[in-house]
Amino acid sequence: MRGIVWIAGVLAATPAAAEVRVSYVNPQGFTDAGLFAPGPVDQDAPALVGLRRILERAGQRLPPGQDLTVEVLDVDLAGYLTPWRSPPSSYRVMDPGTWPRIRLRYTLTQDGRTLASGEELVSDMSYLRRPAVMRSTAPLRFEEPMMMDWFVTTLAGGQRR
Repeated sequence: MRGIVWIAGVLAATPAAAEVRVSYVNPQGFTDAGLFAPGPVDQDAPALVGLRRILERAGQRLPPGQDLTVEVLDVDLAGYLTPWRSPPSSYRVMDPGTWPRIRLRYTLTQDGRTLASGEELVSDMSYLRRPAVMRSTAPLRFEEPMMMDWFVTTLAGGQRR
């Protein structure tokens, strides 16, 4: 019985893992979030679900007890859809002038204290020069390294783990 009480005490004293909450403000008005096809966009659009997962994965790098809230205000994915194809295709044309851009507002807290907050336009003008993304087939292969760089630089003190 003492062992169970000890384990319960240890678990209660251990800070909870970081929590990451991601929301999308008016996704229907986003510049470009229809990764697989143009049209109406909502919170469950594949690109937005993927972006949420990227931010949640990044949040695992935060120390226990810190919480991150991110409001995504606009998404402009790398490249552009080929509008001349019928029906519209999921092929995206990548061009040096069509780099990914994500406008967001964030708040990092711990124990009710705000550690960091701000509104930023995260972008990567050199997205076509990353060798690893050129070998990847992931749908958000250009946006993920951009968001991870932002996370590490802004919230993780520049420390990659």
